[in-house]
Amino acid sequence: MKQCLLDTNILSYFLRGDAAIVEKFRAYRQHYPYISFSIFTYYEIKSGLTYRDAHKNRTYALKCHAER
Repeated sequence: MKQCLLDTNILSYFLRGDAAIVEKFRAYRQHYPYISFSIFTYYEIKSGLTYRDAHKNRTYALKCHAER
């Protein structure tokens, strides 16, 4: 199985709702069962969302991670 390891920028664009990135996520998920990102990306996103006081987005990101 092929895997794709997402970096912080791509995951950040997804969480912001960037239409092109969201569409690529949908296409990817049709072929592969899950997405992957490193623990470093996880903490960078978590830290950035906390810093911006984006509780709603942080909760969504953590929920998405838990569903993996």
